Amino acid sequence: MKKIILILAVFIIIVSAVLDTALKNQSNKGISKKIHSNEKNESNFLLEGFPKQVPLYKLTKVSSNKIFINTDPKNSSAFGQNNFAYYNVVFYSNSSKEEFLNYYKSIFEKEIIEEFQSPDMVKGIIGQYKVTAAHYGSEDNSGYLQVYLPSHNDKSIGQYFSLFPEILKVNSTSIEHEKSYGLLNQKGGEVEFTKYFTVIDSGDADKDGKDDIDEFVLLETEYQTLYGQKPRYSYNKENKTMEWKEGDFEVTLVLSRAHGRIYLMIRKPFNKKG
Repeated sequence: MKKIILILAVFIIIVSAVLDTALKNQSNKGISKKIHSNEKNESNFLLEGFPKQVPLYKLTKVSSNKIFINTDPKNSSAFGQNNFAYYNVVFYSNSSKEEFLNYYKSIFEKEIIEEFQSPDMVKGIIGQYKVTAAHYGSEDNSGYLQVYLPSHNDKSIGQYFSLFPEILKVNSTSIEHEKSYGLLNQKGGEVEFTKYFTVIDSGDADKDGKDDIDEFVLLETEYQTLYGQKPRYSYNKENKTMEWKEGDFEVTLVLSRAHGRIYLMIRKPFNKKG
């Protein structure tokens, strides 16, 4: 399972890079209320609900903060749980790797020691939250926190998805297994929504050794028809990536046959001044 999550993380990073190339700055109203300010009155891009019990050690700048909900039965969390929700924070810390990891070990009410412990990550419990803290010794001293909520049905996180843009039309061939909402400290600030859907394989009912239906070919045709006339539409047939503009949103859709999934990313710039 951990290998699946790692592969997914790498894939999402690649897709994010593709999207970053396509996005351009635009204004957005009313989203600044989602941002907290640090002591220097600079935006640090923490979501309002991020637990105050979990400090960001020697914070200099928050790169991104997202909330994820995952209900994929094939995935498990860093703590071996299915159906989980967690905050993910990437931030720059004015500390070394050793200092960073030792700090979080010192504030854990209980440290979780595993048989094959990573030298770059520590795990533990702070209050009602299970937490991972990672530092890979990069030159920019990036720190990574994942803060798991007690339940993926926690009512406090519904606010993040109440305004999720209804852009992608899915049918019975796909099941939604993950969604996220986040703030990105780039290009003057961006808000991001993501989802991935598992594509259901219809199988080989006639037993001829071949799939009865190629779901990805059908989806490719369907989405080209639905979105092909949208503003700034483009389609890369090699990596099966569609991009278009939907109102104020920039949309990227990836049909990943290798993962058996559809990945959706939606971004919209916002004005930090409100």
